[in-house]
This record gives sequence, structure tokens and C-alpha cells, in this order.
Amino acid sequence: MILLTGGTGFLGSRILAELLNNGDKVVVIKRSFSNTKKIEDFLTHENVYFFDIDIYDPQELFKKYSIKTIIHAATEYGRGTTPIVKLLEANLILPMRLVEIGLNHGVECFINTDSFFTKRTTTYSNLANYSLSKKSLINWLKQLPKNIKIINVVLEHIYGPDDDTSKFIENTIQKIAVQKVPEINFTHGHQKRDFVYIDDVVAAYIKLIQYGSKNNFCFETFEVGTGRSYEVREMIETIQHLSGSMTKLNFGAIGYRSDEIMESKAEIKKLMALGWNPTITLQNGIEKILKKYKVIDIK
Repeated sequence: MILLTGGTGFLGSRILAELLNNGDKVVVIKRSFSNTKKIEDFLTHENVYFFDIDIYDPQELFKKYSIKTIIHAATEYGRGTTPIVKLLEANLILPMRLVEIGLNHGVECFINTDSFFTKRTTTYSNLANYSLSKKSLINWLKQLPKNIKIINVVLEHIYGPDDDTSKFIENTIQKIAVQKVPEINFTHGHQKRDFVYIDDVVAAYIKLIQYGSKNNFCFETFEVGTGRSYEVREMIETIQHLSGSMTKLNFGAIGYRSDEIMESKAEIKKLMALGWNPTITLQNGIEKILKKYKVIDIK
């Protein structure tokens, strides 16, 4: 049985859907007040069990279910006025609490969700608290007893339909292709990102679950992306071109941050060796989103 955090979110809900499609039994940790819109089709599924972490003691969860793998997909970025305590609870306290209890109940593998932001030796100021919390978790995970296997999944710039509108690509698509606002200000857009579509990311998690169940190791990191980076400007212009929007794109109206990450891409050879390959190009991915939003009709 698999334990999943973040199952009501963008990434977690897609992982849940694929696990259930594969016939796996899944325990989803959530809060009693979590928005379950993304998983409404699975609320009564016979192979999914929900556990409200804000009401019940997780000790009871591990006593009731025989959990072998934990997937930690819950993430708090700490944008805006989010209290640091809330960020630490999601990114550090919750996963360590689950691992610590799981160690005493036969959990074999813990799969952590990390980000390209944390690959740098310095902290990215735009998400400083987030980066610090994720790096702290990695340090703690490396100190765990050797009888649990740790997989750290470093995601590049993940995107797909129905993501949170606070995310850059989703926000940009909404403004340019859906709302067709008159104009938008951007930086010059020369930052290069490895844009990886949600379906490819989920497929990577499935491969890593299999890897964790069949192999012996202590701590391994896998980067998930396409292995290729594109300028942000190219991505934005692709959205405009495919949607036929007349939104004026004011490139250069916003300055770069002093510590802007100018390029990031995944090293995917290690993951490809497991039989995984990215299948969706940036253009195809944007087309899928625009079709889902009924902006275009692609057969």
C-alpha cells in the first residue's frame, strides 16, 4: 500500500489517478478542510482511503494500514504572507513525522518531491524560505537509519492543465489565451527553463516507485525534466501564437532579480536508464492545455 501526501493538489492528484489506474491501494493524507475538487472522481473509489491529519494521530494510520511506500508530494511555497510555521509544517515537519513513524511500521521507501530551485548552493531569494525548508528536509533524510530507502525527485518547471493560477505558466496562459488581456509586462524572458509536462512527471514517479520496491540503496536523487531548456520568452510567444491572442507582450518592462536563475535543465540519463523518457514537447504540452480550456480545437 502507498501513502500519498498532497493528493488533493496539482501533482498529487495526477499521481493518485495513475496509481488507482494501476490497481494500487492508496492512503491519501489531507486536512479535513482540504479542497477535494481535483480528486472528486475518486472520493468513493474502493482503493483509496482518506486520512485527515489535522484530526487523527498518524500513529493510527500506520497501525491500520500496511504501508510500504510514502510519496511526499505536498508542497508549500510560502508565497505572499504565508507564515513560516505553515511552510515548515508542510515541507519539513510532516514528512519527517511520517518517516519517523513509518520506520517503526515497516515502511521501505520514502519518495520526496524536490525542486530545481534547491540545486543551487545559494538560496534563491524569490522562494528563500521554501528553498531553506526543502534543503533542511534533505539533510534530515540523509541522517535516517539505513533500513529505509530515500528517493529525492528534483522537478524542473512542471506544467499542465488546471494548475494553480499562482504558477507562472498557468497564470500566463490564463491571461494571454483565456482572458486575452490587453497587455502584460514581462522581463526580457531570456531565462531558460526545462519545461516538463505533468503526464511525463507522473510517469517518472511510477518508474521510481517500481525502482524503490525492487532495488537496495540508501539515498538516491533523480532529476525530472526533458533534458532541454527553452527561453521563457519562447514559451510565452508559443502560447500567444497557438491561441491567436492579440495581447501585447511587453518584454523588458520588468527587470531581472539580482539572483535570477538564468538557466536550469535536468540531467535525465539516470532516470532514462530505468526505462523512462519524456514524450511531450513544449508545443504539444501547451496545445494540450489550450485544448482542455477550449481555446483551440486540435484533433
